Amino acid sequence: MKYLDIFAEIVTIMHQDYAGYEEKKGWDHPDYFTKKIEYLETNELITPQLFAEIVNEYLISFQDRHMYFNLHNSERVEVKTCGFTVRNYEDTLYVTEVNEENRFGKGAKIVSIDGQPISSIRKLNRRMLKESHPEREEWDEILSKATYFELINENEDLLKLDLILYRRTPKKSTYAIDFINENTLLLTFSDFGDTNSIVSLIEEHKHDLLESKNVIVDVRRNSGGNAHAFSSLLKYIFKKGEKPSSELKVREFNCSDRNVKLFLEQAKKVRSSTDNEETLKMVEFAEHQFKTYRNQGFVAFDFSEFIAELENNFEGENNPENVIILSDCYCASAGEEFVETSKESSKVTIVGRATMGINDYSDIVCLSWDKQFSLCYPISRLEQKTEIDPIHGKGIQPHIYIKWTPKHIEEDIDLQQALKLINKRDN
Repeated sequence: MKYLDIFAEIVTIMHQDYAGYEEKKGWDHPDYFTKKIEYLETNELITPQLFAEIVNEYLISFQDRHMYFNLHNSERVEVKTCGFTVRNYEDTLYVTEVNEENRFGKGAKIVSIDGQPISSIRKLNRRMLKESHPEREEWDEILSKATYFELINENEDLLKLDLILYRRTPKKSTYAIDFINENTLLLTFSDFGDTNSIVSLIEEHKHDLLESKNVIVDVRRNSGGNAHAFSSLLKYIFKKGEKPSSELKVREFNCSDRNVKLFLEQAKKVRSSTDNEETLKMVEFAEHQFKTYRNQGFVAFDFSEFIAELENNFEGENNPENVIILSDCYCASAGEEFVETSKESSKVTIVGRATMGINDYSDIVCLSWDKQFSLCYPISRLEQKTEIDPIHGKGIQPHIYIKWTPKHIEEDIDLQQALKLINKRDN
């Protein structure tokens, strides 16, 4: 399939099938990108990596971080990455994580990209950064397109380095429950993708959870997954007699023919990958709804019966007494649902920074081309959109906000704050 044909199909999806197409009509300018792809394709200059970059630049127009165009590794194509991540603090990009890159370590400071100071790049590329507050900005796209950058290393040497793109190493999920002292358990979830593994882990540690006075749950980098994956954790989050109390937000689904087809294909995969009864019931209900309302535009699906059942399926526990949840702007989708639900418990304190705030448009389906590219996009929208906070964006706000600083690279400041809170309550 030609690149131009794939892009034309993507534009159609964004104008007809994407959950935000009505509210965001006129936000995009596909003709510019069509001409660019046509020129590159005609002159045999286009590559899979370059095409993916162009599509992602087009998708930025919609300002929706719950949407991804992915290039997949194959015998012919390697997915590339700059090999490190950064975070902005006072117009300097601090290296927070080093993966494939090995020329510098965590804590190195990038002061310019392609000869431009960070402050100038921020002014020129606000849309590409996807956030207005420095600590929430997303710099991957800008860095991956750069030629060189200037960096101050751990010896305070100023280096000019060419940007190297590396083959992306797949990340493994982390699900862990460990004692960090005799009264405190630390739970870490990098995502809620594997319902069976997470439910089994929680079941395996149920005695530890009931006997611990304090629990800290780290979902700072939780990329989402299935809300049912954390349902068995809720009994430890809420006290006896407590339940989540907020009203279910009305969510409307775009029942276009394409969306129904993609959802039904996805539902088959879910059935084969889990035996979780709650998940399967929800999937069956959604399948019936999509088949019933196919080609009828936006329809509100009433999940209240399933949510009520989920809430009635657990009785809260008085132990652990204190639950502290560590959150950050990398916590997305189902991770945010966990933070939002847990925030209703009287024994929970959210510490850190607000979540990503991407659930206005949700329920992702994916379309693939030649096993090389895939577009994942949301097909449902909240009837009432979330307000934008100047600092926290649309994310779920913490009870105790901790500004991100370079100290976070060397020390776990958020965890230290959580332990201080626990010590204060114990004394």
